Amino acid sequence: MSPISIFIVEDELLISASLKSQLQTFGYEVLGSSTKGEQCIGEIERLSKEGKEPEIVLMDIHLRGEIDGIETARRLVDIFNCAIIFLTGQSSKEIYERSFKIKPFGYLLKPIDMEQTKMTIEIAAYQRNLEIENLVYQQQLEVLLEARKRENDEIMAMYQTMINNSIVGMTLTQDDKIVFANQHISEILGFKMEELTGFSVQSLFEFVHPDDKITIISKMVSRLNGMDVPNVIRFRLLRNDGTVHNLESYAKLIQYKGRPAIHQIYFDTTPFQEP
Repeated sequence: MSPISIFIVEDELLISASLKSQLQTFGYEVLGSSTKGEQCIGEIERLSKEGKEPEIVLMDIHLRGEIDGIETARRLVDIFNCAIIFLTGQSSKEIYERSFKIKPFGYLLKPIDMEQTKMTIEIAAYQRNLEIENLVYQQQLEVLLEARKRENDEIMAMYQTMINNSIVGMTLTQDDKIVFANQHISEILGFKMEELTGFSVQSLFEFVHPDDKITIISKMVSRLNGMDVPNVIRFRLLRNDGTVHNLESYAKLIQYKGRPAIHQIYFDTTPFQEP
C-alpha cells in the first residue's frame, strides 16, 4: 500500500521543515512545500500533471501574500481532489465560519501535536478515499442509467413504430374514454389521431349501425362485470364519409394504472372493391 502523500503550505520555514521531517518519520510521502498560496497552487498543478497529486494538503490559514490559506484552499478544492487540513495558531469564530464553507477534513492548532496530526491525517485520507470511491460509483451509475435510458428509448421507439404501423386498429378505453389509439384505428374510423384523444365511448357508438348497438353495449357491460362472454364482436360502422364498414373486434379486460380498462383490436373485414 502506497504511503499517504502530503503537501505542506506554511510560511514559517522552520515549522515547515520540522513538519516535513516528522511526517517522513511516520512514513508519509511529502511531495513538497510552499510558503505562499499562489506558489502552492502552481506547485500542485505541476504535481497533478505528473500524476502525483497530493492526497492531503496541510494548509496554514495565515499566509503572507495576496491570498490567505482559506482562499488558497478554496481554489484548490475547485480544481483538485486534495483533502484540506487547516493549521492555525488561533481559534476564532470568524476563521471557522469562513473555512467551514470549504468543508475541510480537519483542523490542527499550533503548536502542532504530531500524534494528533497523524490521527487527523489518517482520518482525512480515509474520508477522501471514500468520497472519491463514491464519486466514481456515482459516475458509473450515471453511465449505466444513461445506457439503460437509451435502451428504453430504443424499445419505446420500436414499440411506437410497430403499434402505429400495425395492420390492426388498437384502442384502450377507460372511464368511458379512449385513453390510447393507434394510427390504423383512426384510419378505420375516419378520424384524425388528435380527434380521438379523449374521445368518449358513447360518442363512438353514434357511428355504430343502429341494429348492432344493443349487442355491443351488452357485451361490454358483461365483460366489465367480469362475466365470461365471447371474445369477438362483429358490427357495422357508419363512417364520417357515409360509407359502411364491417368490423371484427377482440377485447380483453386489463388493469391500467390500477383500474379496469378494455384493450381492443379491430379488423376491417369490409370486402375490397375495385375502383
